[in-house]
Amino acid sequence: MATLLARAARLVDPATPVEPAYEPAVDDTALPVDPAVTIGTLDNGLTYYLRHNEHPGTNLEVRLLVNVGSVDEADHEVGIAHFVEHMLFNGTAEYPGNSLGEALREIGVELGPDVNAHVGHDETVFQISVRLDAADKAPLVFRALSQMATEATFDADAVESERGIVLDEMRLGRQSVGGVIGAEFDRVYTQGTPYAGRDPIGTLATVNSMTAEDLRAFYEKWYVPANMAVVVVGDMATEDQRALVEEHFGPLESGPGRTPPSVDISPAASSSHVVTDPRQGVTYISLDIPIMPHDLSTVGGDRLTTMESVISVMVQNRLNDAYHRGELSQVDPPHFFAFTYNRGLRYYGTNWQGENLDTASSDYYSVLLTAQEHGFTAGDLQRAVSQYATSLQFVLDSAATTQDAQWASLYESHFFYGADIDAIDQSVARTAALLAEFTPQELTDHFRWQMHAGGLLAIAVGPDPSSVPTVAELDAALAAATAGPPPPEVVAIEELMAAPDPADPVSEGSFDVFEGAHEWEFANGARVMFAPSDISEGTVNLLSQSLGGWSVLEPGDDALSAIAVNAVRDSGLGELSASELNRFLETRNVGVNPYIGESSEGFSGASSTEDVETLFQLIHLMVTSPRIDDQAYADALHVADTRLARSMRDPAWQAALAYLQARYGDTWHGAIASRTEIDSLSAPRLLAMYRSRLGSVDDMVVAVVGDIDAAVIERLARHYIGTLPAGESDTYIDRRQPMPADLVQKQVQVGEGESAVLEIYHEADVELSPLTMVATKVLSVAVSERMFGVIREELGSSYAAGAAVSETRLPREYVDSVVYATLDPSRFDEIRTTMIDILADVAANGLTPAEFAQATAIATTDYARSQNLHLISALLSRRHVGDEDALTQQRLSDELAILTPEDVRDLAAALYGEGGSIEISRRP
Repeated sequence: MATLLARAARLVDPATPVEPAYEPAVDDTALPVDPAVTIGTLDNGLTYYLRHNEHPGTNLEVRLLVNVGSVDEADHEVGIAHFVEHMLFNGTAEYPGNSLGEALREIGVELGPDVNAHVGHDETVFQISVRLDAADKAPLVFRALSQMATEATFDADAVESERGIVLDEMRLGRQSVGGVIGAEFDRVYTQGTPYAGRDPIGTLATVNSMTAEDLRAFYEKWYVPANMAVVVVGDMATEDQRALVEEHFGPLESGPGRTPPSVDISPAASSSHVVTDPRQGVTYISLDIPIMPHDLSTVGGDRLTTMESVISVMVQNRLNDAYHRGELSQVDPPHFFAFTYNRGLRYYGTNWQGENLDTASSDYYSVLLTAQEHGFTAGDLQRAVSQYATSLQFVLDSAATTQDAQWASLYESHFFYGADIDAIDQSVARTAALLAEFTPQELTDHFRWQMHAGGLLAIAVGPDPSSVPTVAELDAALAAATAGPPPPEVVAIEELMAAPDPADPVSEGSFDVFEGAHEWEFANGARVMFAPSDISEGTVNLLSQSLGGWSVLEPGDDALSAIAVNAVRDSGLGELSASELNRFLETRNVGVNPYIGESSEGFSGASSTEDVETLFQLIHLMVTSPRIDDQAYADALHVADTRLARSMRDPAWQAALAYLQARYGDTWHGAIASRTEIDSLSAPRLLAMYRSRLGSVDDMVVAVVGDIDAAVIERLARHYIGTLPAGESDTYIDRRQPMPADLVQKQVQVGEGESAVLEIYHEADVELSPLTMVATKVLSVAVSERMFGVIREELGSSYAAGAAVSETRLPREYVDSVVYATLDPSRFDEIRTTMIDILADVAANGLTPAEFAQATAIATTDYARSQNLHLISALLSRRHVGDEDALTQQRLSDELAILTPEDVRDLAAALYGEGGSIEISRRP
């Protein structure tokens, strides 16, 4: 470890020396604040952020921020901040028991695990989003949050009940494979800092020992106005927002505020670690480099953060180039990025996978050492600035349609972390000015200083010790890394492709589903539908669909077609290598992903308005000129190997496969390729499979929605869609077996100490009218709410309990349901019986009036929140139901208005009445 630190210290080019005492310049001037946000402080010390915003409209986002987290806990209190957060939903002076949640649900607020609150090392957050379609809703939200802020009751019986829920969350989060691995990362990241040993979830001993008095004492100490902020963003005048804050939070009694802990990462020694778990399916090396924290609210802190972002882009480019030149022995594409772990800890993070992790580690670290030794060039900087400028332009173009929740999250980050909340145009201009003044030498000096000051944190992750390097081997591999010569610079290509001669549509015209909607149909069978949308300014979304999918391939090709798609997606296109394609796309906001599903195939994509032609060009090339490069082929096979390993090791994956086996019991629905199937693959075979579904068009429907003129979409459709090669006409085949007529049970074993999980599946063939789809939504919400209320809140054994009811149109029309619960294994039979009883009651008696009212209120809120993807879904539905029944959010809202409890009861009876079911359990 000392060897690594010494190596980092001596890697300084004598021609461009860095003084040992190098420190980045610091300017403590505060950043400007957007005048559109009102920030103030009540007399009791509570801070508020207020902003009027009309996106999505008729909505209000309200958050209560508490400046306290697990870092503030004493040794015997570990986990108490999280336990207190749970208790605030379990009774206040004005809302005893569960009545607070019931009152919020009645006005359409959706509540659930990880939806309305979270606790971290430094912060506690409560958030509520409500539709403003009645005058009493906003005051109720403010009253509820103010009660939670200071009037929690901490009833002893409620504490005991909630303890079971917290323990189940702990089993679920910390005893699972992800939890075990995550706990080791947390230990490594926080060692030697005030955050060490302060995992927000706590420990079994501390959670079991906490009393109502302990929780109240912590609450009364930290939940004071000086530690709080209220964020309000939405379709309400700021004067009215302020009045609600003052009315409901002004009377709170003041108290002393919190002083955050300070963290110093320098000097730091490098260290290597190994963590294994037999359930772990992915083997990899993680490398993190600590970064000195900055005050983000200052001009100096903003400058340093921007420097680090540019550095991460330049290093990422170096790694990409080395990967495409074949200089990295890892199989997965490299990633290098700066991230914030908590208020005091930030890192450059990266990881890699491969057959020989020792060699891969040396290769990877050598690229970083080369950047240290030779520094960054003017070409490196210009390339990174161009990429950065592209993302800044997209931020600027889409600023006007920033959503309530996005603004609220930004102000949340400002309160806890000091994030930049200047006006977006001013922030972009300031960042652009910084980009113009940075020099390669300054960025090189800063990167060298960071690498020297922070040390390296290397962690090998795998299923068992034999699968990963030992600590000594990992140290040796990193120590063996050497700086190479300055790398060659990749020359960017000028264009992706020349536009083909345009094809004339065989028919075209407007349609009435959306205002300004238009469509064009071509001789090759392709049909392009467009609807203008300003929901997200500066953005265009696209989804294409052709009928067929893997249902027309061979048995077992479900999993193999996914491998083929992965291999093509990560290769070059036509005559362009993956390196050239990557370099071209660096300065464009665009992305396209091909897919082959059960009954359809196509492309999903999005771009900025400026880059929409590139979006269409990529689709054209993915149809006409796909290829599979050796590197992408190796990575796709590795992904398949990883999925296979997970299916044999991870209980969650095993449970998913157990369901497929119970439901279908055939070779068609095999989501995981076997060892024999993977070993039999070749790049030509995968490319042929891809081309068989995506290499031509016969019935392709392309739905385009976004902030762009119809004339532009017509031009692009004529050049790039109408000219695609026509293939033989085909459609999907229904490969679905009938639902089992009786109960089928499958069990997956988990380790001692893990949470049990029960999933119960039902299915019913029904006609999918718009009314049925609305009934499906309401039933899903209501059954989920009852499961949550009974299994979690009343029985106090489950962290997560709920339901999902959804409809599927292809390959045939049906509705399916899964109800689920995580739970204490000792109470498995009790919980299972309760879940079955709930479904039987809903099937026989339907919903209660209160449940129906709550579910329709929540559905009303959801249907009012339109997104581009909702519009795309409606456009694609035209193929199946026509324009009159196109599934727009407005049509669904209209159907909801005429929905009756009897409609929902009939659907529930079809699902949960007579017929078979499948139970998949995970238990020790």
